[in-house]
Order: sequence, then C-alpha cells, then structure tokens
Amino acid sequence: MKKIANKYVVIFSIVISFVLLSISSLFSWDDNPVMGFDKLCADSCIVLCCMLLIKFGGLLDTAGFTKKGYIKGLLYGSPFLVIGIASVFVSNAGVNFSTLTHISVANSVLFTINMLFVGMNEEIWMRAMILNALMRKYGDTYPQIWKSLIISALIFGAIYIKSKNIWAGITIHALVDWCSLFIGNCFMGTKSIISMEMTIQQAVIIIALGSLPPILIAWLLLRNKNVGVKKIIGVRHQ
Repeated sequence: MKKIANKYVVIFSIVISFVLLSISSLFSWDDNPVMGFDKLCADSCIVLCCMLLIKFGGLLDTAGFTKKGYIKGLLYGSPFLVIGIASVFVSNAGVNFSTLTHISVANSVLFTINMLFVGMNEEIWMRAMILNALMRKYGDTYPQIWKSLIISALIFGAIYIKSKNIWAGITIHALVDWCSLFIGNCFMGTKSIISMEMTIQQAVIIIALGSLPPILIAWLLLRNKNVGVKKIIGVRHQ
C-alpha cells in the first residue's frame, strides 16, 4: 500500500476518491427516522476508510494530527468564517426570519454533528491523505506546491500547509458549513428568492465571486517562493 501510494500518487488519489464518492452516493440526507442520520453514517465510513489508508499508506506521521499549529490554523482560516456568515444572508435572501419555525433541538444537534463530520470527512480525505501524499511526491518548490494544491483543492489547502494541523482545517470547514446551512436545515419556512428564482448565469456569478476571496487568501498565505515544505512534512526527498 505504501509503495503504491508513493509511486502512483495521482492514480491512487483518483481511484480512492472514486471509491469514497461511491460510498457517499449510497447514503442521502434523509428525513426518516432522524434527519441527516444516513449522511452521518456515510461521512463516518469515509473518515474511517481515510484513516486506514493514511495509516497503511505511510502518511500518518505527516497528516497533521497534532496539537501544534491549531491556533495558527484557526487564525489563517478566520477569513473563511466571514464568507460563511455572509452566505447566510445571500442564500436566505427574501426569507422572512420572523416567520421561521425551529424544527427541534435534537435536529439542530444532529445537524451540528453532521457539519463536524462533513468537515472531518473532506479535510482528512483531501488534505491529510491526498494533499499530504502529493506534497511528498512533488516536493517543496513554489510551483510544485501549487500543483499539489490545485489537484487536491485550493481553498483549504493553504491553511493545512501553513499551520501543519489538520484539526484547524476541520474546525474552520465545519464552522463555515454550519453557518451556511443552519437556517435552511434547522428551520421551516426558509424558501428564499435565490432558491426559487436564481438563473444559471446568476449562480455562475455568485460562485465566481465567492471563489475570489479564498483564492486571494491562499495566494497571500503562500506568496513566498519557498515555504519550506520539507520542514512542514518532515520528509527528505531524494
């Protein structure tokens, strides 16, 4: 497993991602018996699979499961919380908040747990496993870092590289998702203007505008030509 992951890292990443997506597709965000329970099962399975692959792929020592760098990662990721909070107002444009009805405390608790596991699922999958493996393969120069980031996903990759802590990325990711989706999933009566009337062109514009801040933040975090990834991942490339 370790030799395959190191030698054929791109193929390994694609195949594993396809398998994990297949696992995810077996579950859905259901309303019975408890809303979101199926999704929680899917994310739990994916996290478990990723942890096993990280361990047997020889990636555990550089995956970021450490206390060091957590606060640093939260500081680097704090601008993303602004995006998450802003999306509350954008995605709920036209909603009369005074008429909303809270579904239940149990639903809100399960939703919050779901958001934590979504962040854990995606960060461990795309950062602790795939980005970690790509950085080992491609090295520590500026172009090579960006190559790894683009393949694995730009937005949260820079936080992981700079903080060396996967927990910070999980926390920020979960908080952004929670802010963005809490009202729509925990209250009734949340049909917004955007959800009912948004055109494809408007969706493209919103996605483009929403992508600019993360890209700018990532560029600022990695603006040095060499960020010392050898020190970050603790691996001496041959």
